[in-house]
Amino acid sequence: MSSIKITTFLGTAPKIASELLPNTAAQIARNCKLNSGDLVPFVRPVVVNGFITPFFPPPTTIKTIYPFRDDNGNFSGWRGWTTVVNIATPSSSLDNTEQRIYFTGSGVPKVSNKFLYGDIRSFMYDYGVPRYQNQTIGDVVLGLPLPTQKPFTSVASFAARDVVSFARDSGNVVTLTFGQTVLFGLKTGAVVTISGYSTRSATYSRTDTTITVTLAGHGFTSGDIHTLTFTSGTATSNSYRITVVNSSTFTVTDTASGSTSGNVSIDISNLNATNVECTVLSDTTLTYFKPGPQYAQTFLNNVAKVSLAGLTQSRSYVYTWLTPWGEESIASEPTSLIYLKEGQTVTVTNLPTEPPASPAPNFIAGINLYRTVTSTAAGTEYFKLQTLWFPNRIYSGSVNANGIATIRTVYPHNLGIDDGFKISGTPGGVFDTATLNVDLMNQKVTEIVDEYEFKFNLGKSFNVFQIVTSGKLYYDVQENYVPGTFSWRFWGDAGGFGFVDDFNVKLLTTILASDNYEQPPEDLEGLTAIQNNILAGFVGNTLYFSEPGLFHAWPSEYSKVLEHNIVGLAVISGFLIALTDGYPYAISGSDPSNFNVVKIDALYPCLSRQSIVSMNYGIVYATHDGLALISPTLGSQIVTKLLYSSDTWNTNIDPFTLVATAYEDNYFAAHSTGAITFERDEKVGGYFIDHDYTFSAAYYDSKSNRLLYCIPQQNNIYEWDVKTQPNVSLQWKSKTIITKDYINIGAARVVADYSETTTIWEETEPVWSNASQKCNSAQDITFNFYVNKQLIFTRLVTDSEIFRLPTGYKSDTFEVEVLGDVRVRAIHLGQSPKSLATT
Repeated sequence: MSSIKITTFLGTAPKIASELLPNTAAQIARNCKLNSGDLVPFVRPVVVNGFITPFFPPPTTIKTIYPFRDDNGNFSGWRGWTTVVNIATPSSSLDNTEQRIYFTGSGVPKVSNKFLYGDIRSFMYDYGVPRYQNQTIGDVVLGLPLPTQKPFTSVASFAARDVVSFARDSGNVVTLTFGQTVLFGLKTGAVVTISGYSTRSATYSRTDTTITVTLAGHGFTSGDIHTLTFTSGTATSNSYRITVVNSSTFTVTDTASGSTSGNVSIDISNLNATNVECTVLSDTTLTYFKPGPQYAQTFLNNVAKVSLAGLTQSRSYVYTWLTPWGEESIASEPTSLIYLKEGQTVTVTNLPTEPPASPAPNFIAGINLYRTVTSTAAGTEYFKLQTLWFPNRIYSGSVNANGIATIRTVYPHNLGIDDGFKISGTPGGVFDTATLNVDLMNQKVTEIVDEYEFKFNLGKSFNVFQIVTSGKLYYDVQENYVPGTFSWRFWGDAGGFGFVDDFNVKLLTTILASDNYEQPPEDLEGLTAIQNNILAGFVGNTLYFSEPGLFHAWPSEYSKVLEHNIVGLAVISGFLIALTDGYPYAISGSDPSNFNVVKIDALYPCLSRQSIVSMNYGIVYATHDGLALISPTLGSQIVTKLLYSSDTWNTNIDPFTLVATAYEDNYFAAHSTGAITFERDEKVGGYFIDHDYTFSAAYYDSKSNRLLYCIPQQNNIYEWDVKTQPNVSLQWKSKTIITKDYINIGAARVVADYSETTTIWEETEPVWSNASQKCNSAQDITFNFYVNKQLIFTRLVTDSEIFRLPTGYKSDTFEVEVLGDVRVRAIHLGQSPKSLATT
């Protein structure tokens, strides 16, 4: 042997006997990066956040962490759980402002965001002023309960209404008026019958063939044709084209001539109509379509009547719970059937007056009210009448000198531009009306600031600025508002929580779709966002799925029962992989109603849910014989089979306690007795590195390529591998080198990046006391040399020069070890310094 040169360092392969390892593989590889081929020490972890809510300050073992972010995307608050929590952030919930999360593992399934969870301190203050303090609702239960309150109905009878005047334009649109004091209650779209019009009486005289008719306010138009029946005299009854002389006189031309006079009856029965749809213009005016001659407005009191028409039909009402996120529950029990004609007014009562007490807390803020609509095409369906938001509490209000008022609510206001509202509940209203002299009873939104804040125009200028912390916001729930016609309706105000249904059935278009929107099971686990914006979870051996994009709705008919109990879920290449205590399963498809479940023929039970990591080459997790891999391209295999056997795996590592994450294409994991890094390599099968630093929870941020974690009994957040931090001490011990002959290795050299500068660590965290650390020392390497498995030589190496090893022995079994906080590029061994000099 002339010399041995060790470069391109590899990690450990405990499965292989130390003398049979590849030449540059290790018996021990600790705290070092090997991706460059050199031994590169990891750096000291650094604290990046001083607390995790809600556990600050008492230390505890955190098993799950998750960050919220500020408006710039930076971490600004951390949540922690002492249980294994699965957090799902489906694509539709990634709004930077709200940052909604769905999770299981902390009691019943829940949903939250940075506004609801007001204990995140950095979100609580904006320039020292409480910003979302009023929104500290906390985590809310995922899914909505079944409404248990049955609503009641009462039907208003509809008496026929007397017509005061009529008119018909050139488009055959008839306009009827009913007198200023008659509020007939009809709405556009109602089907009505107009009856009572027959004839009008007038007088006439004929000279030659010209007949002159006198009828005050006749309302006719020249050129129109009307039927005239002469009840006395000798004029000829017929249909005539008229010529208007003035508002009281018109002429027609008879087929006969002569001189006569008498009475005439004029037919106006063509104003009558059966089963026509009306359009309501005001409380006293409606129109309908009926072909016939034109009429200017003609007053003919109490002759004709308008009554409801159409068939008598059955009807019922239901309601659903509703959140500000648009989440909707299964419908309530329907009201008892009522029988009426379309257009009769119905009052619905016994509706909820506040969110349900259970489950608590919930985010329910109102209800959707539905009614049946019968049609031959669709059968009987429930159509939405109106959204009824519960009265909202005012958190603050202000008004500027231009009269623009700003209101901030305790809960999301759910308003849009031009929506009507009123504010009341404090002396003088929310604003001092004695000072402002304004009406806060009938207002409309002019600007939406965010989901909690909106603006409106008070209509006059003020030199005031006022903050108010009480009062209530009420919502206008009428069908549509026409100034000067229909009155405002504020649900939950003085009129109570009853709802008056006089809506136009033709405008009802939204069909009740939440019939099967069940809550997720209370003991749901493993929540995961999967393909097509669907959430998945499991209970025992049963998989459950949400409706696509509707994360509160978990129809039970979508569930899939597997042969084995499920341990955890993961997603790769459009497949959901269910890892069980037996065989894994692959679930594919675009919709839960047609998902396909296939058992993967690989008996690799999952031992730890926290060990499951989606790597770029497949899903990796802990099983009995090592790390298992499920991959669309690589198939199913024990990816560590060249490095670990079942014996060494279960001796060196506790797979049941493995907590893992992905970092820089490595599988980084901690367990009850240590921590490891595994990097897959197609040529050698990969390599393992041991670490001094263990952790109980980790979070990898793909946006910044940062790995954050916490350790047992610590509430601090640490960041891994921050390049500016001091190096930690690495350890690498070679394979057992067997030489052909008995020799004496008399010289060595360690090529490394030494430095003469002194590294001063001013502080050392007590939690890292188990690490080898040097204070106030130059960077150097400790070199250990073993012969026949015994340590015979130790040296502190400070440069890359050759140094001598002990003499006076011969052997064929050698090992070399280096420890230090510098990059090691090569280790040279030789029988003499001369042999190394020629290497």
